[in-house]
Amino acid sequence: MALFSASDASATAFIALLLLLLQGTSTGQEQIPNSDVDLLEFPLNLEFLEAEFFSFAAYGRGLDSMAPNLTKGGPPPVGGRRANLSPLIRDIIAQFALQEFGHLRAIQNTVKGFPRPLLNISAESFATVINNAFERPLLPPFDPYANDINYLIASYIIPYVGLTGYVGANPNLQSTTAKTVIYN
Repeated sequence: MALFSASDASATAFIALLLLLLQGTSTGQEQIPNSDVDLLEFPLNLEFLEAEFFSFAAYGRGLDSMAPNLTKGGPPPVGGRRANLSPLIRDIIAQFALQEFGHLRAIQNTVKGFPRPLLNISAESFATVINNAFERPLLPPFDPYANDINYLIASYIIPYVGLTGYVGANPNLQSTTAKTVIYN
């Protein structure tokens, strides 16, 4: 059973094209209020984390070699490595990494931003989170890079935390430019 029909795909393609065309009509002259700047810069922390975690898992390297201009000179992450993923999952995660590069670029093209913070994306860091969730240490320790299932569990944790921040911030955005960046 297909998840999406041909009409769903056509509708999605049409909406994507429409959004691209509408973005192209922006004059870029809207003044973004300081409150919106703060609400746009805060998600950079999450976007850096997602970009690095997905990039290392899929490619075995992060922003420093893939898109160094996006780091703004911040320190490289700790503990990232290529994950033991099946070809299908590796391809999906690679697409996620590229999407996160785009999110970083969109935010940094809208507000000044800041250098990438020091991130710990090590297996040990994720093991601590999972151990806390289970209220006991798992044996063997959780390793997000070990296989498809572990990686998918770990990759669910990060965006879910970020989603709660986006949902809380969205009603407070004032400018259409900021709303466009967050919603895309």
